[in-house]
Amino acid sequence: MKTFFKEFQGYQAYKKLPKSFKEIVFYSESFQDWHHLKPLLCGLLNQKMTVTYVTSDEEDPGLLKQSPNYRSIYIGKGFFRILFFQYLKAKLFILTMMDLDNFELKRSIHPVHYVYLFHTLGSTHMVDREESYDHYDTIFCAGPHQKNEIEKREAIKEVRKKNLIQYGYPRLEKLVQIKSKADEKDKVVLLAPTWGNESLINTIGEDVCTKIIESGFKLILRPHHETLKRTPEVISQIENRYKNNQSFTLVTEMSDTDSLLSSDILICDWSGTAIEYALGLEKPVIFIDTPPRVRNPNWKELKSEPLEISIREKVGQIISPTNLNDLSSAITQLLRNDQTFPDQMKSLRKEFVYNLGLSEIVGPEEIKKLLKTL
Repeated sequence: MKTFFKEFQGYQAYKKLPKSFKEIVFYSESFQDWHHLKPLLCGLLNQKMTVTYVTSDEEDPGLLKQSPNYRSIYIGKGFFRILFFQYLKAKLFILTMMDLDNFELKRSIHPVHYVYLFHTLGSTHMVDREESYDHYDTIFCAGPHQKNEIEKREAIKEVRKKNLIQYGYPRLEKLVQIKSKADEKDKVVLLAPTWGNESLINTIGEDVCTKIIESGFKLILRPHHETLKRTPEVISQIENRYKNNQSFTLVTEMSDTDSLLSSDILICDWSGTAIEYALGLEKPVIFIDTPPRVRNPNWKELKSEPLEISIREKVGQIISPTNLNDLSSAITQLLRNDQTFPDQMKSLRKEFVYNLGLSEIVGPEEIKKLLKTL
């Protein structure tokens, strides 16, 4: 009952906001969205624009931010969130939530311009549902592959054309800026897989952890937040086995950057973190070749290889789940001081990411242009 009342208060608080605070509205599903939305949001505030931030997570850092031109509201995940979406009054609604209008969260009955912000550098047409992006008006693309894929779908399926902005990916820019220069004596392996029943962590996670630790490396396990929510027993089993081992560290915050910086190499399966890690930190990746996550059975219709597939051998090495004995030698090989690897990663990020180092300038300018058209 307490939660219901708090969500009702949030719903009422939004309705009572001055009109100026309903021009640019951000929505966050969880605290994980904050580090994707924050750069654009802060860029707008720096230009003295009014912004409202609505979140479904009581632990969202966005609720703590203070600014004269900023309002934050907690709306929860229940009945009042559905009402909020259904009857939303706003000029621009900016979110990083996929599948708008496909499930319970619908477009408003009022005229609202919906802006989608990518939370990954990955492709749009294999891991995501086929209709995931169909109901947005504007999409801020992180790189040219996303723009090309969406345009191909629009042509093949004759769906409504979107306004596709060449935005960039602030998350990658941050990693480039703060990447570690440290040369640790003990090499650290970061294990950060995706989630799901066929993911690395749910199938052979404990075996992979054992191979890494027994090979003399330090291990940081950084599970996906969906794994912690859906199958926490998988992580508990690994934690209980290694919690007293000084070579093992468990990190449960996906927004954590210390684990990225302090590690020397990443091991994953199909996690989008791999692209950020390699291109941002210029460090190698080992991919355990589990079955890919496919939520769009028609993805091959675009005749475009997803970035998650095409980039793998360019940023590291692929190992079969049946050949885990090769893991130690693969780690050692990739950690050899290859002076050409950083240059290769710099070249790749120029190829796959828009406006490197400039997205926090480009984003607010594009928002201002949109507002003038509404």
